[in-house]
Amino acid sequence: MKNYFVLHALGNTADDYWYKFIRSHVEKLGFNCYTPTLPEVENMSYQSWAKEFDKYKQFINEDSVFIGHSTGSIFSVRYLMDNNLKIAKFIGVVSFNECNTNSQHPDWEEINKTFFVQNLSEFKNYAKSRICFYSPTDIYDFRLLDKFAEEIEAQKVIIEKAGHFTAVTGYDKEFPEIIKYLD
Repeated sequence: MKNYFVLHALGNTADDYWYKFIRSHVEKLGFNCYTPTLPEVENMSYQSWAKEFDKYKQFINEDSVFIGHSTGSIFSVRYLMDNNLKIAKFIGVVSFNECNTNSQHPDWEEINKTFFVQNLSEFKNYAKSRICFYSPTDIYDFRLLDKFAEEIEAQKVIIEKAGHFTAVTGYDKEFPEIIKYLD
């Protein structure tokens, strides 16, 4: 059975932004959608997220779809690669594998480093289909977002003025542009 996983960004929970919108849409299609809340910033590292996410590992199969937002994207990539798990589709929203040089939160960049992978280009062997959403108005350096998409050979969906896909730019409750990619 096709299972969906929505992985939130650093500092968020499964109830923030558009995550519930995705879950509701997927469940209406008749599929399971897992939206775990992973450890908060104070206790956050790749290891703490992986330990918490391990309870969902049994539901991952070659028909699964992973949707990751920001840190949730690189977590998804590393978790799948570390566990040698293959999936049908990866949808990354603001995906990166390097620190943001103009970050407003340098301490968060230190946390993000624990999620990065050395061999990002190999991820194309773990997800049959790869799509990356990002925006030129994001707080993250656009070149790093574009580089991530290039390295995993993803279909690029660039949305003007979407920022970091949060409430500030109208992505507080819905994310209508992603629906057609959730087949």
